[in-house]
Amino acid sequence: MLPSVDIDVVVAVHDLDRPVGRTVLSALRGADLRGVLPSGHRVRVTVVCHELASAAVRERVERGLEDAGEADLCAHVRYLEVHDGTGSPSGPFNTGLAAATGRYVSIVGSDDRFADGALAAWGTLADELGSAWLVARLETDRGELVPTPRTRPGRTRELDLVRDRLAYRTAPLGLLRRSVLEDLGLLPEPLTPGLRTGEDVALSLRLATSGERIDYGLDLPPYLVGTGDPSTPGSRTTTTPRPVADELAAHARLLDERWVLALPERARRAIAVKTLRIHVLGAVRRRPSPVDWGPGEARWVQELTRDLVTMAPDALRALHRADQQLVEAVLTARDTDALAAASARRASSSRWDILLTSDPRANLDPEATLRAHAEAATATALARLRAGRAPRAPQPGERPRVLVLSFSPIASDARVLRQVRHLSREFDVVTCGFGPAPAGVTAHLRVPDAAQNRLDGRLITAHGYRTAYRAQAGVRWVRRHLTPDGADVILANDLDAVPLALSLRPRGGVHADLHEYFPRLHEEHAAWMRRIAPYQEWLCRRFLPRCAAVTTVSGRIAEEYAEQFGVEVGVVTNTSPYADLAPLPVGSPMRLVHSGACLRNRDLHVLVDAVDAAVAEGADLTLDLYLTPNDPAYLQQLREQASRTGGAVTVHDPVPYADLVTTLHAHDVGVHVLPPLSFNNANALPNKVFDYVQARLALVVGPSPEMAALVHRHGLGVVADGFDAASLTAVLRHLDVEQVATFKAAAHAAAHVLSDAEESRRWVTSVRAIADGTADLVEEPL
Repeated sequence: MLPSVDIDVVVAVHDLDRPVGRTVLSALRGADLRGVLPSGHRVRVTVVCHELASAAVRERVERGLEDAGEADLCAHVRYLEVHDGTGSPSGPFNTGLAAATGRYVSIVGSDDRFADGALAAWGTLADELGSAWLVARLETDRGELVPTPRTRPGRTRELDLVRDRLAYRTAPLGLLRRSVLEDLGLLPEPLTPGLRTGEDVALSLRLATSGERIDYGLDLPPYLVGTGDPSTPGSRTTTTPRPVADELAAHARLLDERWVLALPERARRAIAVKTLRIHVLGAVRRRPSPVDWGPGEARWVQELTRDLVTMAPDALRALHRADQQLVEAVLTARDTDALAAASARRASSSRWDILLTSDPRANLDPEATLRAHAEAATATALARLRAGRAPRAPQPGERPRVLVLSFSPIASDARVLRQVRHLSREFDVVTCGFGPAPAGVTAHLRVPDAAQNRLDGRLITAHGYRTAYRAQAGVRWVRRHLTPDGADVILANDLDAVPLALSLRPRGGVHADLHEYFPRLHEEHAAWMRRIAPYQEWLCRRFLPRCAAVTTVSGRIAEEYAEQFGVEVGVVTNTSPYADLAPLPVGSPMRLVHSGACLRNRDLHVLVDAVDAAVAEGADLTLDLYLTPNDPAYLQQLREQASRTGGAVTVHDPVPYADLVTTLHAHDVGVHVLPPLSFNNANALPNKVFDYVQARLALVVGPSPEMAALVHRHGLGVVADGFDAASLTAVLRHLDVEQVATFKAAAHAAAHVLSDAEESRRWVTSVRAIADGTADLVEEPL
């Protein structure tokens, strides 16, 4: 079953010569077979065929998708026909919007297209901010910025109609939240029916004056406006010449709208100034000859101008001198000759006349041209300043900077220490995590122990997943103390570090290393699966596709990530550093050992029961447990249980990882029987197995597929038939000195192959490719 639609894209096409296939492809590019973008948003495209047979349009669209190698995406395009004889784009767009069911709708002309990654980026930001309208940045397909809206310098959030000049943004392009359109009564006909141009004017202004949240995706991929062939008149639909009454009809209708008349004076004035400056005077300026004017058009424009000035008497004050003079000429013109002459004079105005207002004080008016230019220059300077702070590519001879990010005590985290050790040979490595700095790093940002990440249950219950993530203490602390753009590559350890790493915008990208399969991390707990598993799935679905590379600890876990979330996942096993040791003779009694975390779901008491039972049946064995105090109550329970074995089992404090293999080396058999209480346990290939190999120990493991395969492949030991104490006792009771010595010799033979000398180089290879820009990635801020 397909997921529900998040973004409904509506394309209206009236001419088979339009590049509608290119437009549809731009909306679906990057989507998987379900139509889901890397951001997790499912897209559906509705092509509305205006006065055209849908079969002919479908053929062109599907041919374009097939030529692009995206034939499978045809399933996410539907076709509607509209035959209304009006020649207005409102009919097809309104039909498509009325048929939409997605959370967001987005309209796009058949001449236009979305930049790569635009819809995914827009949807992500709109979800984060709660935007009613996520205004898209506009660029032409020649790379020219369309500078509307001219917001306050640096302002992109919660835009205001007057202060951010939203009236200048006529086209409602970007993402519109469909529920807001419904609440404002704009459905099923959000675009003004019957108009041949300007059909979207009322919709844009209605949204901009509604009090709903308007945000600007200035830094996101743009909406690309097709400019057509400049040598062919009418090559783009919206540039076709029209009579004045048709050209200005949408703006004239505004004066009769009750919601416009009910707006505050400042809002009405902003609309009047923009309409006069851009549309009315623009129409006059495009007609500098009497032959450009049709019968009655001069009088019609004159009346519209008078009505606008009446609606906002103070509007003329904001116009520069040349436009003020043109308005006065329009209001007093006796015929088309006079109007054409005024248009010609406007074309020859001086530089100062088209910059300054008549009243010098009015140059500070929010609508004044001089102020607009000054704010535009400030915005440009800010953009250049931001660009100057952008991460600089490493220069020849410089080592790229890699941030290793982990919400763990890095100095005692074996897997992260391997990353640091191998990466530091080629890169400048900075670490960020709990505890002291590990050896070999350029710098370390220590997260306070008190800043542990804990999810707010209320936010999780409300499915406010993004807010819940960002509200965690560790995430907040790192965001305050690490500035974006400071690294070439970030290696994010475990899922909770991935969104944060992406938000820090490394120059090359993010490599995510996942130590578990997180959506089923605690599947033995029904409450966790009901409440937290969907959050973990959301993190995976939304953020993993944006990473340049993803790795995990075993083949089966990698397969599950790939199957569930459509990401390519590599495997870097938990191998240990090579230790230059030789097997010791088998001791008497035979010395068994287990090291690791003291967690109840590992059933460590089974090891104690099995050794106790084997000794009772005559086996000459001891067991040493080196356990970290993850669960103090369970640790105390194990100590008490061990005390009843007559010295056969001893519980020790943990040893530093640097001393672990040396400590293990004094033993004979490493034991790890991990009950398959969860997907992760069932498919584990933990570091302790590789630690035992480097310590030159024989291995006894349970029938876990990954561990059993390793033991059998290299002849390292014995695999028990089950995970219970009786199955383990049966194995331990039959261990003999000669057999264990053979297994220890096999561990010695495999020690090079099963060390991290080659395995961990996979991280280095990946990070190098990301830093060099040769890895595939999708960048998007948190």
